[in-house]
Amino acid sequence: MTIAVDTHARRQPGQLALPALVLAFAVAAAIAAPWRYLAYLESYLSQAIILPPILAAGVAVASLLLRPAAPFSFILDTTRESLLRVVLVVLLCMLGVSAFTTFKVLIPEFVPFYADPILAQLDRMVHGGDPGLLARAIVPAWAHYPLAFLYGPVWFIQWFGLMGFVALLPNQAFRMRYFWAMALTFCLLGTAAATIFSSVGPVFYERIYMDDRFAALTRLVFDGSAVGSYMAEATSYLYDSYMSSAVRMGSGISAMPSMHIAVATLNAHMLFSFDRRAGVIGWAYLGAIFIGSIFLGWHYALDGYFSFIAVSLIWWGASRLPGARGAQVHSDRKPMQPA
Repeated sequence: MTIAVDTHARRQPGQLALPALVLAFAVAAAIAAPWRYLAYLESYLSQAIILPPILAAGVAVASLLLRPAAPFSFILDTTRESLLRVVLVVLLCMLGVSAFTTFKVLIPEFVPFYADPILAQLDRMVHGGDPGLLARAIVPAWAHYPLAFLYGPVWFIQWFGLMGFVALLPNQAFRMRYFWAMALTFCLLGTAAATIFSSVGPVFYERIYMDDRFAALTRLVFDGSAVGSYMAEATSYLYDSYMSSAVRMGSGISAMPSMHIAVATLNAHMLFSFDRRAGVIGWAYLGAIFIGSIFLGWHYALDGYFSFIAVSLIWWGASRLPGARGAQVHSDRKPMQPA
């Protein structure tokens, strides 16, 4: 299949609004905690060496989708035409992710953790029991490791990989819609909503609230699963970082809303708008991530519901923002409009 896109889209006014938002987000984080922000930025930039292979994979996939008859010429053309744009996206991403992590670790300083008892009770009322235990009852033993793998390494690869993929697309409005949605998701959900609903999730409940409400679930997470040692290491990393205020990549504890679900939802919408067959994979992955989030004890089910609804609204609204108006991608086999 070849995807036909408008490679000569007229520049729309207000395109600097998105970079301005990311820069403002970064400046706010730098003002809130200067040394933390700079330390996180240095840490993330030092790890940027992993991005070229991910971007190269994105170019390879794009070449097969967009120009299957001549993939190598697509790779050469893309490198020549899109390199500067990709570099800009990477730099803005590093600034934004550093700001997000800074605000995430500051959440309990702004609003001490309080929402877990409310979320846990609502979760139990809505589902007739704790969703984590319900998930444990239906997920077979052979699926434990694949579920954790999809939730962990694969999630980070699809996050950065699909951002790189979209950065390479020639359709300007489609790119802007996606990056507007990504930026707003991290600003509004990952920072603002996460601070308002300051919470830690079932797997940290006992350590923070000194309450064994989720003892049965955590026992299964750590002792009754093939990924128990991985979960013990991951939770200890986050909890130790929280207790010591150490500056570490990926640190910070937050449950509501789920950013794993948020990013997976955004990418599912994007993939479905790009190609419905790819969208099916995106939605299936979202389902696996949702189950994994409660199965592993990271989140309440309500965290995922909130993220799904909020990001769906953001995706819809992003098409009306500067630079993204009229975003669409067409297949030469079957016209498709953004979902």
